[in-house]
Amino acid sequence: MSADAGDNYSGGLLSPEDVARACGLSRRAVYRAIARGELPAARLCHRLRVRPIDLERWISERILPAPVADLAAARSTGTAVRGSLRAMLDEMRHD
Repeated sequence: MSADAGDNYSGGLLSPEDVARACGLSRRAVYRAIARGELPAARLCHRLRVRPIDLERWISERILPAPVADLAAARSTGTAVRGSLRAMLDEMRHD
């Protein structure tokens, strides 16, 4: 995590605003992730704080699997992914 994640970031705890800036999300999205229990946070003196390790884990758990990357590559080349609706429509046209 880079030091430009937020003005208050010094290797310690992050505010929801710092997390939002670092991830390119809205503050509301970060607060919702915390409320859903997806992103662990601590309440210290009525302020929410996120440990950098918890932010890294939260991001790592949401990395898309390889098949989604294959789908994006197929879209860019114009080929249909086997089993997709486009592939089935292409098969119907060829029959």
